[in-house]
Amino acid sequence: MKWIKRALMAVAVVLVLFVALLIFLLATFDPNAYKDRISAAVQEQTGRELTISGDIGLSVFPRLALTLGETTLANGEGFPDAHFARIREVDVAVAMLPLLRRELQVERVRLEGLDLNLARDAQGRGNWDDLLGDGDARDLPAQTPPVSPPPEDPDAMPAMLRDLDIAGVEIRDARIRWRDAQAGTDLVVDPFNLTLGRLRPGHETPLELAFQTRLGEPALTAATDLSALLYLDMADQRYGLRRLTAVLDARGETLPAPIRARLEGDLWADLRNDMAKLERLTLTAFDTQLTGLMEVESLTGEPRVHGELRSGRIHPRNLMQALGMEVPETANPDVLKNAALDLAFAMQGDRLDLSRLVVTLDESSLMGNIAVRDLAAPAITLSLQVDRINLDHYLPPAGDGPAPGAGQAPAPRDGWPEETIELPLELLRALNLSGDLNIGRLVVANLDLSDVVLELRARDGQVDLRPFRAALYGGRVEGALGLDARRDTPRFQARGDLQGVRMGNLLEDLTGEAPMVTGTANLSLDLNSRGESVKALIAGLNGNGDLRFADGAVKGINVAQIIRDAEARLRGRTVEPSDAPVQTDFTELTGSFRINNGVVDNQDLQAASPLLRVRGRGTVDLNRERLDYRLDTGLVATLEGQGGRPLDDLRNVNLPITIRGTFSEPRFGLDLASVLSGRLDQERERLERQVQERVEEKVQPLIDQQRDRVQQEADRIRDQLGDRLLDRLR
Repeated sequence: MKWIKRALMAVAVVLVLFVALLIFLLATFDPNAYKDRISAAVQEQTGRELTISGDIGLSVFPRLALTLGETTLANGEGFPDAHFARIREVDVAVAMLPLLRRELQVERVRLEGLDLNLARDAQGRGNWDDLLGDGDARDLPAQTPPVSPPPEDPDAMPAMLRDLDIAGVEIRDARIRWRDAQAGTDLVVDPFNLTLGRLRPGHETPLELAFQTRLGEPALTAATDLSALLYLDMADQRYGLRRLTAVLDARGETLPAPIRARLEGDLWADLRNDMAKLERLTLTAFDTQLTGLMEVESLTGEPRVHGELRSGRIHPRNLMQALGMEVPETANPDVLKNAALDLAFAMQGDRLDLSRLVVTLDESSLMGNIAVRDLAAPAITLSLQVDRINLDHYLPPAGDGPAPGAGQAPAPRDGWPEETIELPLELLRALNLSGDLNIGRLVVANLDLSDVVLELRARDGQVDLRPFRAALYGGRVEGALGLDARRDTPRFQARGDLQGVRMGNLLEDLTGEAPMVTGTANLSLDLNSRGESVKALIAGLNGNGDLRFADGAVKGINVAQIIRDAEARLRGRTVEPSDAPVQTDFTELTGSFRINNGVVDNQDLQAASPLLRVRGRGTVDLNRERLDYRLDTGLVATLEGQGGRPLDDLRNVNLPITIRGTFSEPRFGLDLASVLSGRLDQERERLERQVQERVEEKVQPLIDQQRDRVQQEADRIRDQLGDRLLDRLR
């Protein structure tokens, strides 16, 4: 950033002033006699007051040495601190004879008590600007334009610097303060201590650095200790910190917990090739260790950062506790205890690519890649594969009561839950994601799925899983799920086709109870709803579907037993106890339904078995959890196969069975008296017809015989009359 460069230049100007002061003093005999002249020169050149309170010491042979006591440079006008820089003591010594050979051998550099105040006001003006000559050019006297020097080789280096040799550098008790009125930043580095061994180009030297940083608002303190072997090669423009070890101890309001981290590695910068890299990286924090490497290319252009990171064993529960996070209570207390990470990444500009991502969590492994475009408004593309995962293990545990089937019936539920389902709507609206996820085995809501394929698309508040495919319970499911979060009330869509699924196993795993229907199911659904709670979603449920079950049973109702019990009561006989299962077997069950605002309407249910033919129609009100249904049942064979004596006299008679009441307490009814009354009326009419037919069979021959006799007598009389009439005519 520009202001940092300018601040560093200001520091460099201060150092140049001290060097210039050193050179000036070398030409004098009594340096302390020139304090006022030095201060006046600085005042003339910078407009700042320079106060030399301490003594100036100078020696020339056998080494050129300078000691400078307390010295203060005033601050810029309009800035609150009294001084810009203050030094308690400076001690510099240079070997004299090598200097005559144009070789620079510094025997010691010691700086104590540096107090530097850097500031930028609300208008963006720094308190170092006037030291850099940024004032109004109109205030300067006219000068003849300087003659441009010949171009220099950028790689050229003065011979004195090539032979630079500094025995050691020591900075003690330094304090640096940075205040930025524009950003509201108040940062203090105090104390700052540096110890550097013998420094020669092309050679390593030990470096030790320790400083403490304090930030005002929000409050933050950080202590840093660093050690390394420093390498400088100005000729080849290669710089490094080998065997780097840095320890950070940070605490503050914005941190979730105190941080103690340790960084190890080798840091190199190759400016000739415009690159830098961090090798043998090891980062340790919160009992978690990361290793890897990192490389930065195009330092002077748009940097490209790439590298690899991998972790050792991570204990997620302990890590969350160390970070001050609430550890979630999970259904399986043994999860979130083992994790690991391995990734390769590259970042340039506003793009981040994780070309290799491997994550293990407990017994699950995830592999794939992720790409992020525009880090400010991320557009994410991903492709992930998971071998297996049981999501139920990571959900909150069930209630403290016995599990279903543990000998105690679940407590009755008072309607559908009305609590608002908290969805991160703002996050969903900002989400821009496209990717695919493949899972070898997935357990969710106690359902066991395999070969799961998900294609996820999310943009502008519209989230779609399309398609969704999986194998489950001997069959397949394929469909699509959608969430529309663009409005205040979210909308949901679901379409699916199940083929060849063992529905009994599915329902038993899903509910934890004995299923109401078993058999191999083919089922298609097209549903939609809207709402912020389960109750609202049920009330807003609409859609349609059709189903076909084969070779199964409807649990909770034994149609044959209902008919048998009703027939026994009607005839005044004792109802025979039966140990037959409370279910109605079928070879095929088909039907279709429509859902309107939570009410399921079915008018074409058909079920067939060797014993029964069933047609059904009615409604299921999901809002009120009530049933109103009618089954028209016909016996087509003996009921002995259903665990009782035959009822042949009811064969081919329509037996209407009603199902009413609540889901938890359904009531089954059969009006067998009216059925039998109708059957008796039919039998009476049949007998009447039979009697009439028998009477007709016996009477009709007599009638025919008398008719013939009458006809014969009529013919005889006619003949006699005819003969008499002829006799008279003669």
